[in-house]
Amino acid sequence: MYVVIGAGGYLGRYLIKNLLEKTEDQVLAVVNSSKPQPATERLHWDSCDIGSQNSIEAFADRLKSYRKPYKIFFLAAYHHPDKVVEHPRTAWNINITGLSQFLNAVDNVEAFYYPSTEVVYGPSRGDYMFKEDDKLSPANKYGEHKIIAEQMVLTHGYNIARFPVLVGRSLIEDRRHFYDELLEALQQDKPIKMFTDHYRSMLDFDTAAGILVDLVNNYGAQKYPIVNVSGDEVMSKYEFGLKVAQSKKLNPDNIIPISMDDDNRIFKVKRVKKIQLDNSLVKQILNLDSLKIKIQ
Repeated sequence: MYVVIGAGGYLGRYLIKNLLEKTEDQVLAVVNSSKPQPATERLHWDSCDIGSQNSIEAFADRLKSYRKPYKIFFLAAYHHPDKVVEHPRTAWNINITGLSQFLNAVDNVEAFYYPSTEVVYGPSRGDYMFKEDDKLSPANKYGEHKIIAEQMVLTHGYNIARFPVLVGRSLIEDRRHFYDELLEALQQDKPIKMFTDHYRSMLDFDTAAGILVDLVNNYGAQKYPIVNVSGDEVMSKYEFGLKVAQSKKLNPDNIIPISMDDDNRIFKVKRVKKIQLDNSLVKQILNLDSLKIKIQ
């Protein structure tokens, strides 16, 4: 039984897609909502508010009725850096307290993967690519939360996957991702601004989700507590926009270059300009020659 906590988000939906495509077991998708979701023979839905201990304990009791043991992906997070600063108590309650209560409430766990973030490393210097055992220097309050959360997960003997910026088409019916806005602007021949100095080892949601599924089903991977899951190519958001335009044979002149130094509206909490990840360990574990971002 696969359990996806936070199945309503961008990565969560792609994780469900990959679990149904790459495995044959049952999938329990857990969202923070009582809104009915379409179920199938293999896909079941449940709800759990990670900000509520009563909700967590009730869910843990219901989980006992499903086939054991469980392979859990815990994606639930209060993750937008601006909102973490604006609503510190809510962010702490979900990112730290809720995770702790969940870890204590659920048993019969065969494997547990917790997606973390590149911002725990802080800014890259020069061309250095961060490795999993490098010293951490979180770039913002959200990164600080993730470091605390990682330690709790590791203390329970579970696994961490650190991701870069993830992009791709949204699979959520009523919620668009920035990638959708980018593609729409290009298709409608409208300008869209993108940063020339925001460099990341970007990866797409679908590839990232597929890697998570492969890791949780690779028993040899469990001996590596932390693994970077990122693309081979480091690029700016502007360069990514150009790559999308080229792939779709659309006008690249509609990608308008801007600098993070000139921005005072998009982000309240300033982002680090460059964070580069070394992905050699995940490629070694899964015997991959390369790990490329897919343009959808």
